[in-house]
Amino acid sequence: MKKPDFSAFRLLVAEDNLENFIVINSILQATGITIIHANNGAQAVALCKQHTFDLVLMDAKMPELDGFDATREIKKITPGLTVIMLTAYASQLSIKDAVAAGCNDYLAKPIDVDILFAALNKWLIGKTKI
Repeated sequence: MKKPDFSAFRLLVAEDNLENFIVINSILQATGITIIHANNGAQAVALCKQHTFDLVLMDAKMPELDGFDATREIKKITPGLTVIMLTAYASQLSIKDAVAAGCNDYLAKPIDVDILFAALNKWLIGKTKI
């Protein structure tokens, strides 16, 4: 897939594993998107209170506040914000949990670049630009 231009958008990546964040960041840097990093779910919620984002990539398992609870809190703050859950533990149960928490989409790790770009394209096109 051709690298999309997401330079008009701001993305929050909630990922406690630094190596995983570095991979996500390196994939997305080429798109021009502005990336803010949260080290855990509690920090993701705090950042959503302070800043406006077009989309959140949310790791499922994190310290302090997991991705499911963080998503619930973020949706209370900004109900229309798109949250895409990322997890290495893909199963029907965790997909149902992600939807129940308010996630708009769900991607399995390891991240497939084309699938990630397609999901971001799906959820960012037509959004108000920052």
